[in-house]
Amino acid sequence: MLSRRHLAAALAAVTVFGLSACGDGDGAAADGQQTVTFWHSMAGANGEAVAYLVDQFNQQHTGKIKVEATYQGKYNDSLTKLKASVQSRQTPNLVQVFEIGTQLMVDTKATVPFAEMASQAGIATDTIEPGIAKYYTIGGKLQSLPFNASAPMLFYNKTAFKNAGLDPAKPPTTMSELAEAAKKLTVSSGGKVTQYGVVASIDGWLVEQMLAAGGVQYCDQDNGRSGRSTSVSWNNDQLRSVVTTWAGLVKDSNLLNVGRNNTDASAAFQAGRAAMLPFTSANLRDIIKGAKFEVGVANYIRPDGTQPSGVFNGGASIWTMAGHPKAQQSAAGEFLKYLASPEAQGYWAAHTGYIPVVTTAAQTKEFTDVLATYPDFAKPGAELRDAAATPPSSGCLMGVMPQARDKMNDVIESVILGKSTADKAITDAQSSMSDVIAAYNKSVGS
Repeated sequence: MLSRRHLAAALAAVTVFGLSACGDGDGAAADGQQTVTFWHSMAGANGEAVAYLVDQFNQQHTGKIKVEATYQGKYNDSLTKLKASVQSRQTPNLVQVFEIGTQLMVDTKATVPFAEMASQAGIATDTIEPGIAKYYTIGGKLQSLPFNASAPMLFYNKTAFKNAGLDPAKPPTTMSELAEAAKKLTVSSGGKVTQYGVVASIDGWLVEQMLAAGGVQYCDQDNGRSGRSTSVSWNNDQLRSVVTTWAGLVKDSNLLNVGRNNTDASAAFQAGRAAMLPFTSANLRDIIKGAKFEVGVANYIRPDGTQPSGVFNGGASIWTMAGHPKAQQSAAGEFLKYLASPEAQGYWAAHTGYIPVVTTAAQTKEFTDVLATYPDFAKPGAELRDAAATPPSSGCLMGVMPQARDKMNDVIESVILGKSTADKAITDAQSSMSDVIAAYNKSVGS
């Protein structure tokens, strides 16, 4: 979570960036080669895929452009480093930022909208998946290049469904259906649970997506889409029901609580310790390969008493930092053009499990070959494409979304542990967030 101190420091970019041009030259080396610095937060296999793409681009532009990609740690760590780079007037050309940092990045006034970069570089923005582009579109402009996009899915053990007398072709679609299925899927032996009905990490993202799936707004001002948000909209029956049901499943030993560790949740499902898992599609390939049973992949669940609306993308996008020489910015635009190409996106999706962010990437051989083995790779993208073009299904825009997500974690955890009722936890959290939002808005002059 970003503290207020870190946020205030990041927003200091608004006042200092006008002085932060990175040198007086054109950014070229002695041999005329332009160097483009790219900060990212992809580790492990995802980091290897980034390295491959950078290497391919550099080979194609030998002697003209060289991209230097540097891993900056997890998303929050990278944002902290970005703040320091702005203050020291040494910003990277490009930086990867998670989706909930979108409003914060716009508020810094230290970026060049991707729509402008695309126009200069000849990038066809209409090829970017509309269901993904809508999240990063503010003021009618696509602000950043969607890069690693994911969607929430419900993974389930088809074998366990059959053993419990449930139809694998009809997975749960609502929270109450999930709860009923979890009770039937829970298996005990000798007074010990050997298979939980469901496993879930305490992750505010899961709640954000569940509300969106049912058309419930997360914050006011049309989820921050028609004006700057001034409060979260948590005090509703849908959220109370979700949190109460979640806590009840834990209490009755139908849901395995792994705390805030997403990795543990995925591992428990793959090991067969739980029969269902609400999770990100980013790990789809690993989950299917790691499980020793047939994995079902379904659209995400929604709160009871709601109509299907649709989810929004998770993941991150790539932002262009302002204040660099024009020639260097032009070189950065060429790299963005490459990353938005069908070939690059086809490779990226095939080797990571993320959704191809350009429509034509789905037809590349790299991606179609993967679909032949993992047909469920097509489902996350389809889920986003089918989402309604409404504020709830576009995601909430707030400069303090990192704090909101962490506060939601506190709400869930306090109710699960019996420290508070859902009603009190939600009411108190909403009041607390109002103060945080007000302070942030004041700091950016709104």
